[in-house]
Amino acid sequence: MPQVRSSRSIRLLAAGAAGAAAVAMFPAVSAQAGTSSINVSVKGGYNNTQSLGTATGTVTGTTGSTQASYSVTLCGQSTYPSASVTIQGGTATATHTVYYQNCETFTGDLVSSYGFTNVQVSVSGSTFYPGSQYTTYTKTKAVYF
Repeated sequence: MPQVRSSRSIRLLAAGAAGAAAVAMFPAVSAQAGTSSINVSVKGGYNNTQSLGTATGTVTGTTGSTQASYSVTLCGQSTYPSASVTIQGGTATATHTVYYQNCETFTGDLVSSYGFTNVQVSVSGSTFYPGSQYTTYTKTKAVYF
């Protein structure tokens, strides 16, 4: 005697095939890259009132990605002889320097060996004031994307 398959199992197979076809029609949604502002200033000298350097710009990346890009303008102020900015994300680090009261824009990519969600931006500058002791000051901020 021939076996008759239940119409329920056929309906389940058809629904599964239709669901798989619907998933194949829509591409996977990827995470969107985010852009965040960089604004870090360092002061030093007497009562930390002397402006030594400022970094402004943007960092663009995707949370958990191994890569981010940046564009930063570094300006030295009352620093001697230079101001520097260090951008660090994951295992990647980039450092740029300007001398005296100059400004310069730097761009680049950070490529890490593991994913990261933010970068640390540090600005450093030096002065002989107060007194004649040479001192370097650093300000660090986290920037999330």
